[in-house]
Order: sequence, then C-alpha cells, then structure tokens
Amino acid sequence: MPDPTLWSLSPSERTVLRAIWRHAPISRNSIAKLTGLAPASATRLVRDLEQRGLVADSVLRRGGRGQPSRPLTLRPEGAYSFGVYFSHSYMEMGLIDLAGRPVSHERLRFAAADVDVITQTARAGLLRQAAQLDIPLDRIVGAGFALPGDFGETPAFLKAHAYFPALLDRDLAAEFASAMPVSVFVENDAASAALGERVNGQGRDLKSFLYVHIGHGIGGGLVLDGRLYRGERGNAGVIGAIYPMGEPRPSGQDLLESLAARGVAAADFDALEDLRPEDCPPLRQWIARAGAQLETGIHIAARILDPSAVILGGRLPPHIVSALLQAIDVDAAFKPSRVIPAPPVLASSLGSFAGLIGAASICLFEVLFKEEVSAVV
Repeated sequence: MPDPTLWSLSPSERTVLRAIWRHAPISRNSIAKLTGLAPASATRLVRDLEQRGLVADSVLRRGGRGQPSRPLTLRPEGAYSFGVYFSHSYMEMGLIDLAGRPVSHERLRFAAADVDVITQTARAGLLRQAAQLDIPLDRIVGAGFALPGDFGETPAFLKAHAYFPALLDRDLAAEFASAMPVSVFVENDAASAALGERVNGQGRDLKSFLYVHIGHGIGGGLVLDGRLYRGERGNAGVIGAIYPMGEPRPSGQDLLESLAARGVAAADFDALEDLRPEDCPPLRQWIARAGAQLETGIHIAARILDPSAVILGGRLPPHIVSALLQAIDVDAAFKPSRVIPAPPVLASSLGSFAGLIGAASICLFEVLFKEEVSAVV
C-alpha cells in the first residue's frame, strides 16, 4: 500500500489548498488575504503544495507590458481518487483527478452484491485502470465506497440498506480496507452524491444546499457553509422518513417494483436508461405521483434548513430525474409559505457520472480538503 504520509497535509496546507480549489486562478497575495495568513506563510505553504505536485502556476496574460500574472491553480494530475458505486447487479467504478473530472469509468455486472464480489471487483478495477493510465498508486489518495444505507448508533459503523441482505451487520469499512491497495473511505450514497455535487456539479458555487437522493430509498445530503453536515450520527438530510415504508413512496426501489407490477421489465437502475416516459405509461404515472409526493418533502426540508438550493439526483438516469423535476410543482410546494423566498429546485448536472464522482469525492474531501471547524476558509 502507498505511504499514507504522502497525503498528511497540515491544517494550514489544507486551508491554502481549499482557497486555491475554490477561487483558482488565484494569486499568492489573494490567498493570504482570504486565509488570514501572513504573506510569507502563505508563500511557504504554496511552495510546499507545489513540491507535493498538487498546485501549479498558470500564466495569465493581460495584453500589457511587463511580466504576465502567474496565478495558482490545482494541478489535476497531482492526485487521483477511485470511486465505487454499486447496486444489486452491477458496479460502476473509476478514477477522478484532483479537479473532480472523471478520467476512467467502467460498469461491470455481477450475480450478487456480496462483500467478496465487491472487494475483488473493485481491487481488480483500480489496479487495471491505474495501469492503463500509467498512474502510480502513490498518486491515488484513496478508494471511496458509496454504500446504500444509513449509520447506526456507532457513527463509524454504516449499516447497509435492507435490500442488501448479504451486507447486513458487517464492518464493511474494515472488510473493504483489507482488500484494497490504497486507503479506503466509506460513506452512504446520498452523502457521497452531495459531495460529488459540491466538487464538480451544481453545488460547486453554492454556499449551502440540500441534495435529495433518489436511490433504493429516499436519502439526502446536506451541505452547509460549504461543508458536508453529517449530523450527530451521520444521517443528516434524510427526508425519506416522512414517506412511510410499505406504502407508495418516491423511491427508486418503489419505481422498480411499480414497473414490475405493471409488466415492465426493469430489474435494476441501469435498465431504466432505455425507458422513456413518453413511451412508457407506467413510468409516466410513477413520475407524476412521485413528483407530487416530493413537493411536500422538499417544502418541509427547505423551510427548516433554508438552503441556497435543493438539488435532485441519485441513481435514476438523468432523463428521468429531469422528468421528475418537471413533475414537481415548485409554486404549489412553497405556496403555504409564499411570503418567504423559495430556493430553486435543480437537477444534478453530473448525469451518468454522479455516483462515480460522488464516491471518489469522499477521499478528496477527507484527505485533502477536510475543513476544521475553526478554519478561516
């Protein structure tokens, strides 16, 4: 396994790196002003990050005399992260660079989602993709596993969703870590999707947002003041509790079961990619019902949290997310409190890469961008 001390950034180094990530291209003087660091300290920390290969000068020509400006930017090839995102019958996995852009992607099918299959497939995929792109393992900060599930009483212990019986009551973080050649991070799929949106999606320029995740259940991820807010046990943002189990609800699993009851073959989420609402009445009917249900949940959550925006995404294909968003009557949703400004409700911009970027983003945030509560930036 690569030496983890390669990524042992100090809080001050992470503060400077975050400033460059959020505001690049940015000058050294601007970094000092944003972070509250002395100019000499900011310059020294930038030099350390350059030596690590994480940031680099960019040339910005202004058309006048003298030396061109050389603001700092992230060096995309300075670090990579591997993401694993799976459902019942298939896995998506790939690498993103430091800028949050996918550089490799695979979708592989398997017979059952059990621990051995997931870990062996993920390990082989990471080694294969890194070799194909000639990326040394020392440049991969970690592997992020986005798990359908919620946290229990012990915050570090993530419980798999009941739809995955082979994964129940197991320390998945430890089992995944024992098989992977890089550091491993595990997060629930809704929170990781929110992180992905923060890194490279609609949430990149938002101070706060609620991410509504339509997966096997109805999850949510909450970003406040630019940071993922996890809550006391890691389950902040889960809005599905207002939709009782055993009744029709706006979840992905409910969609699959509704389609099956109407004779539409769709065993897993990837089977939805070829279904179009205009050609599939059962899908169209589910979208209309689910959109009306989500109006209530979005209204309640938005009024309690007052986010800059609500972002809708998850495991559904982008065209179904878009149709679902159109079925949500935002005016009706916020009518009970129309005197208070309503946040925009947006569709995730990450499309088919949302799950992958979200899973891989777990590592980038934990290792490189993690923000101390007392930090200035």
